[in-house]
Amino acid sequence: MEVYRRITERVRGALWAHHGRLMPERQFHRILAYVYNNKYEHQIRFDRMEVVGRAWEGRVEVVTTPAGFLKRVRVNPCVAELSSYQQQQLVLAAYADACAHGRRLMEQAEMNIYKQFLKDLKPIVMGIRDNPEFYTVPEDSVETIGGTLQMGQGLTPMTHRTIPAAKAYLPVDEVCARQEWEKKWLSSPQGKSWALTLRGKRYFALHGPQYRPRGAPGAKKVTLPMDLTAPYTPMDEGRLLKKNWMAYLDNKHVAEVMWTRAKIGDREKMQRRLQETGQAWHRPINDEAVSRW
Repeated sequence: MEVYRRITERVRGALWAHHGRLMPERQFHRILAYVYNNKYEHQIRFDRMEVVGRAWEGRVEVVTTPAGFLKRVRVNPCVAELSSYQQQQLVLAAYADACAHGRRLMEQAEMNIYKQFLKDLKPIVMGIRDNPEFYTVPEDSVETIGGTLQMGQGLTPMTHRTIPAAKAYLPVDEVCARQEWEKKWLSSPQGKSWALTLRGKRYFALHGPQYRPRGAPGAKKVTLPMDLTAPYTPMDEGRLLKKNWMAYLDNKHVAEVMWTRAKIGDREKMQRRLQETGQAWHRPINDEAVSRW
């Protein structure tokens, strides 16, 4: 759970740090709640499930839950001829086999949960990343407070966009273009006369959303497909600032704390890596946090 929470916190912090947008508190908790419920459901299933591990070509069988809780042991009578040490080793081998099976199952489940979690986060992350004003830096460069240090190329700094400026074009634009064509056609003289023909009237009856019968599914107005472009989309802050400025400050503060926390984590990870590779002194990382109280 901690990993999922950290990832979500990092996204939330980045949203504020880069674009001054607040992820709604509820959305934050909802994403984590999905993960938690998923894990819980899987755990219930796993506790009722049985995994069989075998040793010595199936002459020793051990039944456990995927988590490794021992249920039953079944042994072929011929095992009685072996020494007690060998019997013990066989049972342990079968148990290890069962545990390996269970572990594979649980890893698969965790993978599915993680996939779903990433699907939940994706629109937000894409909103941070996929807008034409958001620059990225080449992979091997080091980001510092002053700017970025390029590792790969010499004196030619290469800043590239996630999307080239020429193609900063969203799915919404296509829909808008289509609606524009239709409007243009219907406002032209030929279109106006066409709208009065039988075929035109049939078109409006079939395609005008306002003419749908009352119980019919679907919106009565044409709406654009949802896309979340973080720098231009006000998320929660406008409403919050109007209704409850204390809540706004709280949320902003939380987002800032989370971003700081992510940065601190990065720095500690880097220091630890330097220490492991012997490039830094072995002083305790984050000493003041330990000795503060």
